Amino acid sequence: MVLLLGPLSAQAGDLLIRVEGNQSTAPLYLGLVNADQKSWEPLLREQQGNGKQLIVKDVPPGRFSLQLYQDSNGNGRLDLSPRGIPLEPVGFSANPTLLKGKPAPKNAQFEHGEDDTLLDIRLHQPRGKVQKD
Repeated sequence: MVLLLGPLSAQAGDLLIRVEGNQSTAPLYLGLVNADQKSWEPLLREQQGNGKQLIVKDVPPGRFSLQLYQDSNGNGRLDLSPRGIPLEPVGFSANPTLLKGKPAPKNAQFEHGEDDTLLDIRLHQPRGKVQKD
């Protein structure tokens, strides 16, 4: 018996990100990394958007971590305190606690298959800060 197999290629689905807690019109920045990385650099994908939903197209299957932050002051990066506590609204896949600062990618990982993946990410407002547009 002969079994004929065509080429095995992985399909690439989209990431559909619903943003909870977006209280501003300031731009949202999204960074996607491999979940096995020790830090959030280098980014596999970076994207800017706004509103309550973002879409990252054609992501191959794998284990990833995603960070989302709102650039309240317009400098193009997530501002952190000297202790690593985010100073702007921020959220991560898997919605880990931020009590110890920005989590490692392994603490925010999710599995993405060949189909689309829906992620709900809660933006955490910085303590003691008043949100401004």
